[in-house]
Parts: sequence; structure tokens; C-alpha cells
Amino acid sequence: MAPRAEVRRRLLDATIRTLAIEGYGGTTARSIARTGGFAPGVIYYHFEDLEALLVAALRETSQARRERYEEALGSCADATELFSRLREVYAADVREQGHIDAVQELFTASATSPRLREELLAHVESWSAFAAAAVQRLVDGTALENVVPSREVGMIAVAMFLGIQKLVHLDDDRSRIESLFNTAESAALLWDAFARGPTTIPEK
Repeated sequence: MAPRAEVRRRLLDATIRTLAIEGYGGTTARSIARTGGFAPGVIYYHFEDLEALLVAALRETSQARRERYEEALGSCADATELFSRLREVYAADVREQGHIDAVQELFTASATSPRLREELLAHVESWSAFAAAAVQRLVDGTALENVVPSREVGMIAVAMFLGIQKLVHLDDDRSRIESLFNTAESAALLWDAFARGPTTIPEK
């Protein structure tokens, strides 16, 4: 990796960690530099301003998570497997914490930043498309293949997750997420039974 690319990576990682720990209000060039162990002036050598760095950090962390989720979920053959893997990869995200908390802080920041708002909308659209593709795989070949609006269901899923995650960010009560996964996994069992159709009893 070239030195310039390495420094840029350190800047993006330090930005995510600072957002997660300090919150948006405490995320400044100085605090990011302190987290990453470099001089504040380095930021302005690589980015025109702090807002540009925040946009780049969001783009980078979102892409990295999308790749992780696609790798984990892309080959799922049924709903039960999908939600089981989704629970595992989400648990890994929670253990790291940085991405989830940083994105929540950036949603707050977007109220006064058109550039961040535009990037977050692209972020949500990308994840909605990913969720829609997963929904479509589940309905393909079933009686609901041409009935379920996968794009809209994908958007609803992302909106619901973001809303619950916002509440978790406020009070750190992760039982809501656990409850959501429990409900989803129970529904997945029913869906898979429906998708397989009625069991045929073999003739004697």
C-alpha cells in the first residue's frame, strides 16, 4: 500500500473511532488527530475540510460493511439460514461498535450538512437495494414471487432497523434488536415451510 493511501486509511479509521467515542459534537480535526496519533494539519493535506473527511469516512465504512454482509448472506438458500447469518454478522458489528455508532452520529450531523445528507441517502438506498435483493431471493419460485414488492419491503426493513438502532443509540438497550431477531427467526421458519409447499406423503 502506498504511503499516501495508508495515511488516508488511518484518517478514515480515526474519524470513525472518534465519532463513535466522542460523538459528532466532539469530532474535530484535533480530536481525530489525537485518536489517530497524527498532526491535525495532515487532515487538510488529504481533504479540503472536515465535512469532506466525514463523507469519505461514511462511504468507506458503508462499503466495507456491505461487502461483509454480501459475503455472509449472498449464498443463503432460505429465510432461516439468512436470519441466522444476519444475526451473526450483526453481532460482529456490535462488538466493533464503531461503524454503527458513527453512522448514528452522522445522521445527527446531516441536519445541518447537505453533503452528509446526500451521502446518507445514498447509503440508505444502497442498503435498501441489498435488502430488496435478499427479499427477492426468498420469494423467487414461490406463489408470492410476483406479489411481494421486494423493493418496498427492502426499504421498510432498512427504515425499521435504522429506527430501532437509533433508540439503541440513545439508551443502549439492545433487547429491542434481540427481540426483532427472535421474531424474524420465528417468521423465517414459517416462511420456509410455506415456500417448500405442502408435504407429499409417499404412496405405499
